[in-house]
Amino acid sequence: MFPSLFISHGAPNTILKDSKTKINLQNLAKSLDKPKYILIISAHWTTKNLEIISSNANKIMYDFYGFEEELYNYKYKLSSNKEITNEVLEKLKDLNIYKSSKDSYDHGVWTILAMMYKKLDIPVINLSLPLNFTIQELFNLGKKLRVLKDEALLIFSGSITHNLLDIYPKYHANVKPYAYNFDKKIEELLKNGQIQTLLEFKNIENFNINHPTIEHFLPLIIALGTTNDYKAQAFNEEFIYSNISMKSYIFKG
Repeated sequence: MFPSLFISHGAPNTILKDSKTKINLQNLAKSLDKPKYILIISAHWTTKNLEIISSNANKIMYDFYGFEEELYNYKYKLSSNKEITNEVLEKLKDLNIYKSSKDSYDHGVWTILAMMYKKLDIPVINLSLPLNFTIQELFNLGKKLRVLKDEALLIFSGSITHNLLDIYPKYHANVKPYAYNFDKKIEELLKNGQIQTLLEFKNIENFNINHPTIEHFLPLIIALGTTNDYKAQAFNEEFIYSNISMKSYIFKG
């Protein structure tokens, strides 16, 4: 059985840097067995209902602006797979997943995969983040995804903190206390499997300042549902731009 991962994808130009995050993602991928496929949910593909990317998807999106020219010339090959897409739809048929015509992967998908795998020969099945779902329904979605863990690596791409309105424009900068304290609180809750507090995340101190909008935190809630003990271990720890935590977790239970 494969673990589930929650990965804080951070700024897309992380892939251009010899960062701690890049090294840790590479090392993690090397430590894992090769899955039949990767199923990933990214905070950057939000829909009303649950959708699955086109089985013909094979392009990457440069869905960002203001970064180095090198980033817009960055190439990375990945693709979906028709047979596996149909297998996933059959196993999750009670979820009423809509087939999307979307045929390209957002940066919350391809940048982390590019850091994990220099060359990727594993099909990538991309599900959307359904904003019509309640928090409990997102958690239950994670439970439904457990059936895939015998052959798939489940990745949930978001961010432990995500206040872009208050960043400092230097990659390595002094960390703002509200971001540091919230990051440590989430780590404590995940270490101890305090599921109820995590599901009521809006009540956690400093949540609103770290997440003016909640879509980057929601993949963590789905990831929690894929586990039996609701516990996770951090495998990456780094802050960028003063308040963006790159903390990422592996759920083995």
